[in-house]
Amino acid sequence: MNRLRLTLAAVLAASPASALLSQSQTAQPSPRTWLQCRACHTAKVGEANKVGPNLSKLFGARAGTLRANYSYSPALKASGIVWNDKTLDAWLANPAATVRGTRMAYPGLANPAERKALIAWLRKETR
Repeated sequence: MNRLRLTLAAVLAASPASALLSQSQTAQPSPRTWLQCRACHTAKVGEANKVGPNLSKLFGARAGTLRANYSYSPALKASGIVWNDKTLDAWLANPAATVRGTRMAYPGLANPAERKALIAWLRKETR
């Protein structure tokens, strides 16, 4: 009986079902969080800017330079920020405090776990 349990456990561990389970446990922002972002932004390559710029290819880009056809605030252009997990975390927590004079009216996302999940999702979705 123990041998059967061990065999079954080994098969399940190597199965696609276990991969799906681990993928479903990956941090995802709440649907409401991305809906807040999506009100002003798009994320896929080729999608148009909205009130805010398209966020595709965001990671590693210098703030205020990503979209030539978008009018960034002078404050964001002069900020020197390069978008990565740390800078996005600060920005998403409080854009106005991160870059004084930004035009982004979003008040910020207070929940650190939700910011972390959103940043991970953005990293995957905006490649």
